Amino acid sequence: MSEADEPSGVQPKVARKRGRPRQFDADRAIAAARDLFLARGYDRVTLSDLTAAMGINPPSFYAAFGNKALLFIRIADTYCAEWLAEVRGAFAQEERLIDALETVLLLAARRFAWRTSEAGQWGGCMILEAANNCSDVAVVAHLRKARLAIAAALYRGISYSAPERVVDVTDHIMMLLAGLSAIGRDGTSAERLSYVARQAACALSVRAPADA
Repeated sequence: MSEADEPSGVQPKVARKRGRPRQFDADRAIAAARDLFLARGYDRVTLSDLTAAMGINPPSFYAAFGNKALLFIRIADTYCAEWLAEVRGAFAQEERLIDALETVLLLAARRFAWRTSEAGQWGGCMILEAANNCSDVAVVAHLRKARLAIAAALYRGISYSAPERVVDVTDHIMMLLAGLSAIGRDGTSAERLSYVARQAACALSVRAPADA
């Protein structure tokens, strides 16, 4: 055996494969952040609150979501899209205007009702409430666009049955939605808020056009 063939007594180093970074469930993380924003509002949620609830560290948070404002806007956009689908669906499924408006109000009542989660308790509408006392002008502007999108969906649905009343009926429904949100924020249950929505719809039947 030559000298080169003899074992040196030193084991060669084997390159270790780098482990994969710890994965997190993005959907669960976003749901946890959504509940925090709903329970506390935008300004009262800190980065530490978010990372603790979402189960990730700050570098992972910034890599995945950018920053707090971008995450909130992403969550608000999803919330708005779901709400828009409900509003448009009500007008598509109901033949009479008054029935469509009642459905809009009842769905909103369920959406705005008081509830409890790991993040805390909350009620009300993210789109209508989150801009209150919000210090981020970009977030405030984005929420304003979301509210206008809801109003536009109402306007479009109402215009088919009551074109001569479309502006005042749209304004009236937006006022009722804001009222339902405020009542929900004050701790009103889904059952009670649904009752309030039905009462509001009954009052609307007096104001709606006779052929609606």
